[in-house]
Amino acid sequence: MKKTINKLAAVLVAGAAALCCLPNVAFADELQGAEDTLYDGSFYYELTPEHTYKITKCTAIIVEEVPAVRNGTAITSIGEGAFAECTGISSLTIPDSVTTIEKNAFYGCPALKKVSLPRKLKTLGDHAFFSCTALESIDIPDTITEIQPYTFALCDNLNEVKMGENVTDIGEYAFYQCGRIESFKLPSSLLSIGDNAMGCWYSINKIDVSNNGSFIYEDNMLMDKGKSKIYRAAVETEGEITIPSGVSEICSGAFSTCAQITAVHIPSSVLTIGDEAFRQCTNLKNVDFSEGLRSIGMGAFLFDQGILSLSIPTTVKSIDEVAFAYCMKLNKVILPEGVESIGKEAFLVCDELKQISIPKSVKTIGKNAFGYTVENSERQKLDGFNMSVFSGSAGEKYSKSEKIPHTVTDINIKRVAFITIMIGLIVLVLVFALTLMKRSKKTATAGARKAAKKAKELEEEKKYKKIMSDDEIQTSNEAKEDSDSEEE
Repeated sequence: MKKTINKLAAVLVAGAAALCCLPNVAFADELQGAEDTLYDGSFYYELTPEHTYKITKCTAIIVEEVPAVRNGTAITSIGEGAFAECTGISSLTIPDSVTTIEKNAFYGCPALKKVSLPRKLKTLGDHAFFSCTALESIDIPDTITEIQPYTFALCDNLNEVKMGENVTDIGEYAFYQCGRIESFKLPSSLLSIGDNAMGCWYSINKIDVSNNGSFIYEDNMLMDKGKSKIYRAAVETEGEITIPSGVSEICSGAFSTCAQITAVHIPSSVLTIGDEAFRQCTNLKNVDFSEGLRSIGMGAFLFDQGILSLSIPTTVKSIDEVAFAYCMKLNKVILPEGVESIGKEAFLVCDELKQISIPKSVKTIGKNAFGYTVENSERQKLDGFNMSVFSGSAGEKYSKSEKIPHTVTDINIKRVAFITIMIGLIVLVLVFALTLMKRSKKTATAGARKAAKKAKELEEEKKYKKIMSDDEIQTSNEAKEDSDSEEE
């Protein structure tokens, strides 16, 4: 029965395709419509100021080739969203007459596996091939100088990229989540790489910089020539790693999907950890931050399920959205005085984290930043979670608005301080009293000793006087005896 339905569906699609192809033949050289908007049964066209045609909309179910000319007029542009979400395109050739492909031109074409870009293409707009999940390879001509943001993002099956030698800039998220790319060669002209341009590359293990003088590839890391930024690391990177001293920025997506890293030591030279820098490092257990770090980007440690504890440096000012979300084993976080902002869902689904102390320096806390998990795709309060906050602070406001159990820390501190002060005063009084007693004892002892000495001196003087008196009497008697003897 299922096979029958599939066959019937195939027949219907084929029939529809045949019907759609009929107008293509009938109106191949005849355009109908107003002067500024024309239609040939498969495409809508619009005249440009240069008197050429721009394709503004594709209506055909199956298309294999873009026409180069209509009514003797060249087709030079594919307009914004012209082929967006065309599900029937699997292979497409674009003629060399086309010099501009505008943004979103082939956005979300899920069946597009192969596309041939024109050799004279000058402009390739942002999101042009965004989420073309079946696209396997792309050859970018030498006429292109810039890869716009998100141009090939979410092209999950893209495994081969040949980039023209005149590209100077790769925009942010340009090749984000192109998970099949194993090797990537930088063109000689490349000068800059945007945020997360190489993020979530699950297979990357080789980056060729042999023709480029602006970047180096060393210790499995793509860095700028001065080694101040890390752009991308190979996914084969494993074990305990140390970020080289002198690096100031770990760029967005730099170590994303490096699933074999177990520990990372970040030196004091690092000021910024970019968005998703360590996303999906699923075996990462220990993160050694250093003083000097200022900001932790959005999703920087998203889905790092092995991290157990975190000690944030005092120099950090901001922790962005979902920075540590889905760190499901995280059970201890030390937030120091100095942190000012904590983004939305920063610690979402940190189910083992039951207690957090919010410093007084925090000024803003985003929605669901603490105390929430996800069940059935909905945010739910985390059982047993408690916050320690200061009265009147952002922490207290957050806990009250989210109805999260909390303890007002500074009240207890005031009580402790009062008790401490009172104990201190009592101790001081006791010490003072003991000192007085000791001094009094010393004074009394000294007085007694002085009195005893005086008494002793007086006694000795009495004895001396008595001895002297006795001597005088004896001498007098002896003299009298002598006088009496002489008379006789």
